[in-house]
Amino acid sequence: MALPNVKSQKDFLYKRKGPWPQPQPSHPFGFAPGVVHIPKDEVRKWNWTIGIHYKITLLTFWPKSMAYAFKNRALRPVTDDDFERLLTHSSFSKFLSNELNEKEKYPHNEKLTIFKKFLEAEPNEQFFVADYSLLEHCLSYPGIYTAPTISLFKGELVNGQRKVIAIYFPDNNLMLTPKDSNAWELAKYFVLQGAAVRISSSAHANLHFPYDSINAISKSALPKDSVLLRLLKPHLDLTLELNYSVLNSPTSPVVNNQMMPFAAFPAPEGGLAGMFLYGYNGMEGNPSYPKYEFQIVPNTFHSDYGTFLMAYYNTIFNFVHKVVEQIPEDEYTDIKVWADYVKTWVPNFPSGDEFFYLDNNGKAKYKKHDKEEEESLLAKVIANIIWDLSVGHAADHYDYSLIDINKAPLRLRVPPPHSNEIPSFDRKKIIDWIDIFKHHFERKMFFAPRNVTLLQDTKYDFNKPSEQILRELNVYFLEDLKKTEKELTVYNYIPLDQISRSIQY
Repeated sequence: MALPNVKSQKDFLYKRKGPWPQPQPSHPFGFAPGVVHIPKDEVRKWNWTIGIHYKITLLTFWPKSMAYAFKNRALRPVTDDDFERLLTHSSFSKFLSNELNEKEKYPHNEKLTIFKKFLEAEPNEQFFVADYSLLEHCLSYPGIYTAPTISLFKGELVNGQRKVIAIYFPDNNLMLTPKDSNAWELAKYFVLQGAAVRISSSAHANLHFPYDSINAISKSALPKDSVLLRLLKPHLDLTLELNYSVLNSPTSPVVNNQMMPFAAFPAPEGGLAGMFLYGYNGMEGNPSYPKYEFQIVPNTFHSDYGTFLMAYYNTIFNFVHKVVEQIPEDEYTDIKVWADYVKTWVPNFPSGDEFFYLDNNGKAKYKKHDKEEEESLLAKVIANIIWDLSVGHAADHYDYSLIDINKAPLRLRVPPPHSNEIPSFDRKKIIDWIDIFKHHFERKMFFAPRNVTLLQDTKYDFNKPSEQILRELNVYFLEDLKKTEKELTVYNYIPLDQISRSIQY
């Protein structure tokens, strides 16, 4: 096979001496690869946009969090309707698993045995589980309690919700239902704590860190005037330094340094490590925790949240598909090489051979598939990258930032229920005001959106005289985004004018 034509260094960003992935320094064998050597201009830009706002918040926000904590010193009651709405309708609903309805696929699933009596009582019903058993590996601070839980829901969506049936505690094989009064009320807080920990320190990480490899390789391996790099570049901005800081800064929320006013997680850094590792590596034998693989198309969630996310993915795909059709053939070889580089670092990412083949002259040609739906494999991959870095990431942050921290706490100061009958409890005594203060502060620092640039304002650098069609597609895309928001058939989980174009927080 002939080697591709090698372009001059000046044809690439950073003269082809730019960022590249490597094993993550903190967890080289268990976590997504990281990018450690960030170009200085990207670091400076991050410092003067996002970084400076973190510093301002750190210096000025503590009075507001203190006032909130003193005024809201107790957890609030969580009705069963609240519980169903949070677990099956909000961003937490991404953890709702269909596995109990796929017995042939998971015949040895222990949850079939755990919930056997409920499944047999209604054999024609559809059941779903919200599994937060990863909390088994959360080594919390003394006096702070966490517990693995598995909750059972059933039925079709009614007003966007599914009905809760039971909560199971694996540690003591305790099964609770709504008739269990005080034990049930306390159990709901442990489930919501599990959901808060999982979304903020485990599952959401897969929207961030595996894409660093794609970010760095795109900037270093694609010529700077290539259509693909110019399509991706607005969605790669500000992210490398952000993710590096999250994983390596001593003041990162992951470190959870208790001297920081925002350190709200229930465990020290070592006790939280399992949350990140199981989010990426999965939990063997547990269908609710698959090992991370790049998704050609985003995962389908069994909720209105999933419907919302797919509405925007489809809009992005329709745009990207048309752009890919305009990529000149002389850029195919560069994309083929790019894909092979990425595949080395990102599990299940397609190879260049899945996009292109070489003709008799060693020239790359776009591979056509027999099935029509497979013809746009490259467009699906690029659309997923753009969707993840914008809508997928921003929606998680925005919706989670609206969830009441006095209903979904990160810390609890009492142990989980030990039987079906427990005494009544004081909601002010199951959490300290400092826990609420830190959680409120952390939400402002790291969970609430900090937009610098927006998806709806994205203007791609399609400025060559021959790229009139690409410029028109850009205009149509921004119009289609507005149309998508206007025609949503479900709850609008994040307004279009709050969707960042890249991972900026």
